[in-house]
Amino acid sequence: MKNTQDKAFMEQEAIYRLLVRFAGPSLIGMVANALYNIVDRIFVGQVVGADGIAAISLAFPCMLFFTSAATLIGIGAASRISIQLGEKHRRLAEQTLGNAFSLAFALSAAFMLIGWLSFDKILRLSGASSATLPMASEYLSIILWGVPFGMISFSLSSQIRACGSPLYAMGSQMFGAIANVVLDAWFVLGLDMGVSGAAIATVISQCVSMLWCLSYFRTSKAAIKFRLPFMLRPDPAAMLKIFTVGTPACLVTLNFVLVHGFINNASSSYGGDLAVSATGIFMSMDSLLFMPGVAIAEACQPIVGFNYGAGRIDRVIRTAKTAILASSFFYITSFIAVMLFADKMAMLFNSSDRELINLASSALRVSYIGVPLMGISVVTASFLQGLGKGKEGFMLSLARFGIFLWAPLMTLPKRFGVYGAWGSFPVSDICGSITCLIFLVHTIRTLRGADRAVCPLSDAE
Repeated sequence: MKNTQDKAFMEQEAIYRLLVRFAGPSLIGMVANALYNIVDRIFVGQVVGADGIAAISLAFPCMLFFTSAATLIGIGAASRISIQLGEKHRRLAEQTLGNAFSLAFALSAAFMLIGWLSFDKILRLSGASSATLPMASEYLSIILWGVPFGMISFSLSSQIRACGSPLYAMGSQMFGAIANVVLDAWFVLGLDMGVSGAAIATVISQCVSMLWCLSYFRTSKAAIKFRLPFMLRPDPAAMLKIFTVGTPACLVTLNFVLVHGFINNASSSYGGDLAVSATGIFMSMDSLLFMPGVAIAEACQPIVGFNYGAGRIDRVIRTAKTAILASSFFYITSFIAVMLFADKMAMLFNSSDRELINLASSALRVSYIGVPLMGISVVTASFLQGLGKGKEGFMLSLARFGIFLWAPLMTLPKRFGVYGAWGSFPVSDICGSITCLIFLVHTIRTLRGADRAVCPLSDAE
């Protein structure tokens, strides 16, 4: 009966209500993840100043690299667990869970070792100057202690969703974010510990998230449990499947690592340490303002997939249109807010350094010129994945964050300096959105044609 009700709900409920239901938990989780770095920069920026923001910004690509590895493990394992539970192979699902945990722990230990041996070189590649390197090194050397906590909690949250508990997974991100805010206030404001306090707060918060995730598998809600034999005896075949499924998402995140590193380096080369701080403020606000549209795009994927499988092409197309309109509304609103209040946003991070506020405001305004079109881009990728066209969706994402972003990044800064680096984002946004629109129109026409061929009298839209 439950399956019948779910089927009726997915096929009959209003599209906008389905989008709200699916997007809500996803958005809260995204915002919670974004708050980790944003809160660090806000507290450090207000207490330490522009150099503190620059130090955290320089360390961020390294932190994002750890996230990309956790994404690989989390998504790869979650996909396998979902399939194995659907096939009633609980023991195989527990093997995947144990192998994923061992893989996350082993990789995090290796990253910690490599990081401690070479974090000065990594920070130099990211654009650290002799003035910002000591503070950035201080921050990153502490952050490295939390790599196992962060990677394990991030990967496990995906696997908890695969077990059918998205709200519990969201809880791990929320509690970690709340802990980070409280501890940042205590260590940075109360104890005046500067970037070290912000780093310690992040490490402790990641530990809180990890413990929350681990506790799930001891509850009655968990369909699977940790089994020590599976954790101690890795299965190469199981790990290969995790890598195979998780690699596409990992590559997209890994591209962001390179982009962040390159933007920091270009900002340092053409604008100095203050430009690095301004770029850090822009990246922080962007990670928050961009989330609603992404959450809506992700929410449309299961709705599209279910209705496509049920042969409801009319609802498939309506979902795409509704998702684009909703995400576009958020992006246009974000664009207007940035154009009108960029200086107020910059002042969240530092309210006294007028030069930094002006530069960060320029970074926000220049970078957000193409954002009103982004609803088309983010929804199209998820729409194609929902139709089972994961390869096409991945290629579109790679084109936008690869070709359309790297081409201007490699050329515009040489001519326009740091403004050229920031201007690479609207070039990528506009070109990527136009390309996605072409794919979207073609796909919708194909769907309508196929629907009419199956049922000539059906009203596809």
